[in-house]
Amino acid sequence: MRSATGYILRKSLLMPLTVLTLLRSRTSEAASTESPFQNKVPIKLIWANEGDDVELPCDITPPTPTDSVSMVLWFRDSAGIPLYSLDARSGNLSAAIHWADGDDLGRRTYFQVGDGQRAKLKITKVKYKDQGLFRCRVDFVNSPTRNFRANLTLVEEPTKPVIYNAQGREVTGVGGPFLEGYGLLLTCQVSGGRPKPSVTWWKNGELLDGVVDIPAVGSLSKFTINHLFVGKVTRSLWGTKLECRAQSAPMTKPIVREVPLDIYLKPAVVKISLADEEIYAGRPVAAKCETWGSSPAARIIWKLGGEAIGDSNVSITQRSNSTVSKLVFALGRNDDEKELTCRAENPRFPGGVLEETKILRVLYAPVLTAHLATGYILETLREGDDLKLVCDVRSNPPPTKVVWYHDDTLLKHDVNAGILISSNTLTLRVLALTHSGEYSCEATNFVGQGRSPPVLIRMKYTPRCREGYERREIAAGRYETVSLRCEIEAVPDEQVRFSWSFNGTHGDVLSLPNSRVRDNGLVSLLDYTPSADTDYGTLACWASNNIGRQRSPCLFHVVPAKTPQAPMDCSLHNESTSLEVNCIPGSDGGSPQHFLLEVRGSLGNSGIVQVISQTLQTPQSDQGIVSEAPPIYQERNPKPTFRLRELEPGYDYTLYVYAVNGRGRSEPALLKHVRVAEPIGGKLESTGIFLEDLKKAIPQVDSQSMIIVIALIGAAALILVGIGVVIGLAICRRRSGRPAVSGPDDFTTPSYVPAQRIEPRTRYTNDSRRTQRRSLYVEENRNDPDILQQVEVDSQV
Repeated sequence: MRSATGYILRKSLLMPLTVLTLLRSRTSEAASTESPFQNKVPIKLIWANEGDDVELPCDITPPTPTDSVSMVLWFRDSAGIPLYSLDARSGNLSAAIHWADGDDLGRRTYFQVGDGQRAKLKITKVKYKDQGLFRCRVDFVNSPTRNFRANLTLVEEPTKPVIYNAQGREVTGVGGPFLEGYGLLLTCQVSGGRPKPSVTWWKNGELLDGVVDIPAVGSLSKFTINHLFVGKVTRSLWGTKLECRAQSAPMTKPIVREVPLDIYLKPAVVKISLADEEIYAGRPVAAKCETWGSSPAARIIWKLGGEAIGDSNVSITQRSNSTVSKLVFALGRNDDEKELTCRAENPRFPGGVLEETKILRVLYAPVLTAHLATGYILETLREGDDLKLVCDVRSNPPPTKVVWYHDDTLLKHDVNAGILISSNTLTLRVLALTHSGEYSCEATNFVGQGRSPPVLIRMKYTPRCREGYERREIAAGRYETVSLRCEIEAVPDEQVRFSWSFNGTHGDVLSLPNSRVRDNGLVSLLDYTPSADTDYGTLACWASNNIGRQRSPCLFHVVPAKTPQAPMDCSLHNESTSLEVNCIPGSDGGSPQHFLLEVRGSLGNSGIVQVISQTLQTPQSDQGIVSEAPPIYQERNPKPTFRLRELEPGYDYTLYVYAVNGRGRSEPALLKHVRVAEPIGGKLESTGIFLEDLKKAIPQVDSQSMIIVIALIGAAALILVGIGVVIGLAICRRRSGRPAVSGPDDFTTPSYVPAQRIEPRTRYTNDSRRTQRRSLYVEENRNDPDILQQVEVDSQV
């Protein structure tokens, strides 16, 4: 471009003065000739940015094919001297002479011929001072002159867009927050710019709003404004950016301002899920609540029956815009059919709440309550009335059966007994005192079993004797005062009145005064003193309350006092460390009794017996046997049971058992000729003379006398052994082939046992290889008292 311009300048300097003069004259002449209609030529608007290269078009095509371009002149605004000229009068357009003004604009211009329609004047690096109206005049050889106009205007960019919210505050960062479902208003504003800029709103490359709003008249007229209004914010705007673009001309780049949107969203989905399909009362339950779609993340609140429960374990996932809450809790039977609610709420969105509710079905064992049916009053129940009980059952699932209990006894439907059971009711006909007690109902389902708290039925009844006080026998001596205690039961037990009567031996019935009441009015005491035989008889105690009078009195038979009856059926039992004596008590004679055991001993039929008898000065019978030795041991017990220890073997003992009351003691029950085969452990606390004392009482004899005595004893022993062998052989023959079991005989072998009680007992030997069970006692032979028959129970090897 510069070389072309220089070429034109050099050529112009060489041009003769006559040519320039001719050019100016023709130019001014042409200008004066075309001035009337040149304003009618259309103007083509050319926009350019400062520093750009622009092209001003000029069509130099001849009107007729035979015609040709003679000259092309470019004028600026109203200047009469051309800015640029092309001289083609030589007839060759390609060899035409180019000429340009020497100023700054002329040096940056060059006319490019090219094809006729493509001819253009190029201006490099346009400046704001280059703006103006350019006219291209084309002269032809034979055709009229043509003019073309172009308005060169440089673009002025507007300021950077400024965005305001609905409150008129400038948005410098994120726009919002905006609430889902509500409106959105943003204003984009620019100032200046030429041509007048366009202001538009875009989202993800799509045009949202391209309408430019007209500002108010006044100072705002220099601004270009676009109001973006969205009537209802949707989720599609969440996480997006809006763009405000300001552009003065199509060829210029738009000025863009991005605005990220902060959209608050309501929760979109809430879902409750339970770990177990079946919920049992008392067992832990795991529940999970998930919510999606809330921004910011939703807060989850659990409610059971309308009340908030538990601190849950909450995990929040922001990427998927979800919130998960896990809760573990235990439900009871009262929670059955309650609503479990998961409430998801956006803490920054008023009204941004979504919740889901599930009705819980809690399985539990039956819970029962028993009570009186309507119309029955517990306080007014009497013997002979009817009663109806109802059992209320709460159960999930329903119970399979309902049963009733009286105390701990299962009741069954029995019309004859007056027990009527129907569904969950119990009817009792004609109440008796035996119907008193606790009644409860029980039900069962597959979860478990339940029982109601008991209902205590206490009907009112007339007084009756307390158990054990219906009939008693009292022994009393003449002029002895005895206290008679009459105890009764009654409901109600208030205002109980007593009366006593006496039925003597002659049939007379007399009223007895002066009784005393004790123990809350349920006990009457009467002091009675018989002074003659006619005072012995039956005393009757009567009581009454506001229900009625006692039907059967409490009887006291006053009999003359006497000594007790002797103990009966005494027997011996050989224990491991003692000898046990057991008896059956007889009549106590009307007075409290206790029992006394005395042990008396002798030394058999040997000569030592005589010595001991003489020493102890004990009388002897005609046969030389000791008639009664002094007691060597005594023991007193409330029952006729005694244990003996430390009995020396080789001696015969006689046991005396007495019954003793205030009137004296009975005749003794005797156990004679009790002999111990070996010592029994323990130590008797003797109250008389025991064996050691007997030994000390034996006088010292010389050795010759002792030898004689020992010889006599040995002879007697041999005779007894022989007799025993004979008897043993005879017994063995009488047995049906059952051999006797041999073994050491270390049992207690009494020579007398009452015929009415023979009890075999077990004794074990020290031999660990076999166990021998044998009879403890022997029965005295009726024909020969000196022969002892051994009774064998069984033996096991």
